[in-house]
Amino acid sequence: MDAVNSQQKSHLQDSLIQLATRFRAAVEHVIRTSGAPMHIERFPRACCGITSELMGDYLNTLGLGEFEYICSMKNGASHAWLEVSGLIVDITGDQFPGRPPIYVDKPDIWYSEWEEDIRHLAAHERSAFFYREERQFLTQVLERMNQQVISG
Repeated sequence: MDAVNSQQKSHLQDSLIQLATRFRAAVEHVIRTSGAPMHIERFPRACCGITSELMGDYLNTLGLGEFEYICSMKNGASHAWLEVSGLIVDITGDQFPGRPPIYVDKPDIWYSEWEEDIRHLAAHERSAFFYREERQFLTQVLERMNQQVISG
């Protein structure tokens, strides 16, 4: 049973690495070619919350598990990422010195230094102040991801 669970978790991790890499590449492409809402323009800096919400909203439609949005605090700073099945999915880690741009794995020591402040199902809420602009941005990102698949 443990070998099966370990194999399933490894497959999930591999799938999430591919999805996170494609999502981040699409975000960067859309920002570069079409622009983005003002609060996302500096990606990956200062937009980990909204990009985690948008990516989590998308990932929760794929049937890979229930992705949770996590926002944590450390020394007056905040950082947000996703969690599913004991794995962290973070596509904005490189806004911090020495961190990789994409992290999909069990929490390492760096994540354990953060104090969890918020945890909920990852979703892009209609009540968000910039909902329409953010939704349009997500649509462009997902269209780009689909183009990446089609073009190989």
